[in-house]
Amino acid sequence: MGIADYRKLMIEEGLNEAYRCVHCGFCLPTCPTYRVTFNEADSPRGRIYLVKELLTGKIKPTDSLLEHLDRCVICRRCETACPSGVQYSKIIEAAYAYLGDKLTNYGYSSFVRTGLKLLENPTIIRLALSLSQSIPGIPNHMRGFARSRDRESLDVVLGRVFEPPRDKPVRARALLFTTNSCVAWQSHTHLVHATIRVLTWNGIEVIVPREFRCCGAPYMHMGRFDKAIELARHNINVVNSYVGKYGGVDYVVIPDSGGCQAQWLEYDRLLRSDSGLRGRVVNPLQLLDAIGVVGDLGPVKMRISVQHSCHMMNVAKAHEAIMRVLGKIPGLEIKGLSTADICCGAGMMYPDRHPDLADGIMRMKIDDVNRVKLDALIIESVTCKAHWANYVHKYNLGIRLMYPTELMDLSYRSGNNPGYENIINRSREI
Repeated sequence: MGIADYRKLMIEEGLNEAYRCVHCGFCLPTCPTYRVTFNEADSPRGRIYLVKELLTGKIKPTDSLLEHLDRCVICRRCETACPSGVQYSKIIEAAYAYLGDKLTNYGYSSFVRTGLKLLENPTIIRLALSLSQSIPGIPNHMRGFARSRDRESLDVVLGRVFEPPRDKPVRARALLFTTNSCVAWQSHTHLVHATIRVLTWNGIEVIVPREFRCCGAPYMHMGRFDKAIELARHNINVVNSYVGKYGGVDYVVIPDSGGCQAQWLEYDRLLRSDSGLRGRVVNPLQLLDAIGVVGDLGPVKMRISVQHSCHMMNVAKAHEAIMRVLGKIPGLEIKGLSTADICCGAGMMYPDRHPDLADGIMRMKIDDVNRVKLDALIIESVTCKAHWANYVHKYNLGIRLMYPTELMDLSYRSGNNPGYENIINRSREI
């Protein structure tokens, strides 16, 4: 199927989905932009109406229309609130398919569009992370990634197999999705290391391919469907090559990145195929919840709250499994946030594209965090952590930002698990 035919199909599917909306309004209080502006056109219901009128030729793509559509964070929280099961994401994708570069160019500056092309190069990513605090004009979101940057090296784990300790039976084999051609993984290498330790200690053989590329989510969310399809096809081919090489792979594990996991779960729809991966693309704690946690979980004495990743909650449906596993850690005091299920406004450089709206969304969350008085906020996605890192710095919040898998890693470190610390040093080349 050519890209023109694909866009035509997306428009048809999106319009059909738009007609399913009964305009009940249950989505409004779940929408982060509506909660700030209280403008109907900045709500899912309002945007659905606008897209329907646009696709049927009743209205033109004015700057006002483009502004309201571009303000959508594409968090998909409205989908979980909709009693009719409307898949809002298909509707907003139809708008991108119909408008093409008109909407993309409106929402993303030429600087950002050029940067996305350059940031597929590992060397440029390392340079950007190193210089982002000192060069004027660098997007704030990149500064957030730099603030989250770890000292561990991604190169030392790429192209290697990590086997469970000899005294532990192999319970599953997993491919770990990470790549040095993505700013998220180059800035969050500690999370990759922690994921390897936690999974292998639980009897999972972890294979870390070099060949993976970007999941495609940034391109999907800015209407670059051709690029998203190219990347989906590439990554599926990587999986298939390892399935053939090792005689079977049970899971593809995405380390605490709701956006990446959600995009992987869209691959079959993008490619109009059946990869057989549905149900096997998982978050690390989602996997542990399914097969059972082993090892000595030591105490972690912290008061924490969890900020759910939109796509982890609304698409991957992994947040309940994550909470069940975190609940096994001794010493944790888990406090709920009233805004935990509302988007933080991090997605797709939103804080740089719509700083006032992003700030309005975060002010509600900061009030929530200050009310609970936390030691640490658990973030379920790398993009969200980069966004939060800027606000922790800006408001001097004095809290740690951690991932669920990182918290499990900390618990294993404090427990009676001899040899746990040295797992990264025990591996072999693929």
